[in-house]
Amino acid sequence: MQIKKVCCFGAGYVGGPTMAVMASKCPEQLFVVYDINQQQINKWNNKQYPVYEENLDEYINQTIGKNLIFTCDIDLALKDCDIAFLAVNTPSKQFGMGAGSSLDISYIDSCIQDIKQYTLTKKLILVEKSTVPIKTCDYINAILQNKNICVLSNPEFLAEGTAIQDLLNPDRVIIGGPIESSKQLASLYEQWIPKDKIIFTNIYSAELSKIVANSFLAQRVSSINSISIICDKIGADVNEISQCVGSDTRIGNKFLKTSVGFGGSCLKKDLLCLIYLCESLQLDEVAQYWKQVYLLNEFQKQRFINLIITSMFNSLKNKIIVILGVSFKAKTNDTRESASLIIIKKLQEEQAILRIYDPQGKIDNIEQYQSLDGIFQGASAIVILTEWEEFIKIDYSQAFNQMAKPAYCFDGRNLLSGDLMKSLGFLYYGLGRV
Repeated sequence: MQIKKVCCFGAGYVGGPTMAVMASKCPEQLFVVYDINQQQINKWNNKQYPVYEENLDEYINQTIGKNLIFTCDIDLALKDCDIAFLAVNTPSKQFGMGAGSSLDISYIDSCIQDIKQYTLTKKLILVEKSTVPIKTCDYINAILQNKNICVLSNPEFLAEGTAIQDLLNPDRVIIGGPIESSKQLASLYEQWIPKDKIIFTNIYSAELSKIVANSFLAQRVSSINSISIICDKIGADVNEISQCVGSDTRIGNKFLKTSVGFGGSCLKKDLLCLIYLCESLQLDEVAQYWKQVYLLNEFQKQRFINLIITSMFNSLKNKIIVILGVSFKAKTNDTRESASLIIIKKLQEEQAILRIYDPQGKIDNIEQYQSLDGIFQGASAIVILTEWEEFIKIDYSQAFNQMAKPAYCFDGRNLLSGDLMKSLGFLYYGLGRV
């Protein structure tokens, strides 16, 4: 089968950037991004992208109106389509059995019902791009019961903030399912990705690989955060520990930066999904192991909150606190599961006056500063929650002069030099650093 047309259900964090890059690298194919949300589609078409990623606009501008289309017209998406990606949201389930842990595939279900009702005129390769519960492929096949549809799993491994680079030069591309259809999907990727980076597996292995990969990353974050707690007790520096441990090539230096806890749409959700899977399989000891990774992450948030409150003598009422960063990490506008949400809520409960700034991230129903102008005037503390480079470049000497005294700095990302901040007069607190 010669692939001429590809569609994607879902115009969000995965669908939009993925199809834009694929369209730029596969100029002979047509790519159609379909979503039922007209406002979402309008944003893509009007260059008001709902997703912030460096260089994303470059790839949209290269392809939109040429071989990339954003639409709410399902007929335009599915007519004569060869490959259809499912890239809709699969959040943690919020009700019933598995609430808070199992993945909610209601959006996947909606897509499958739409496809089932559509009269297909040719074979369709249906690709799970979203993170899904294991054996979702069996569920899809049971609903469709269509021999002209082949279901594959092709999980995404995009890190927000570097998604475009991850698409251009991925560590690996995993395709699970019948080999003939898998190779047809691989022919798209092979237009810019070396063949030795494409891994073929059975479909269950592909579905599980995404959940396991994110759980391993969550484990690394929780592991280094646990070491930061030891460092606080004995006077070691967690940044130095990270450098020493990360220089071991067997371990590597990625995900060894301590912080107030991992956030975003993937690590927590996929970790909880793995825990739920273990519990469902009655693997209680395995579930407890991974559950501790989750609990350590939650403890790290509370530990940082306690550090702020106790260091300021349990007296935050009517004191101005500057919050730098609400997105869960730099170079993204995503605030989902961000540790900042919990910390802001707790500081509001202490009746502190919050001044909040983030270059891209926004929190609903909370007033935020649009720039750093005047933000430090009369403030008692600075709380750094996101590692934006802009925050490193702040003139903290000038900020100190504008602040009330004593002036505190709580560095939840270990972004700044503690010695420098202390020399300026700040009462400086990092995580796992003296």
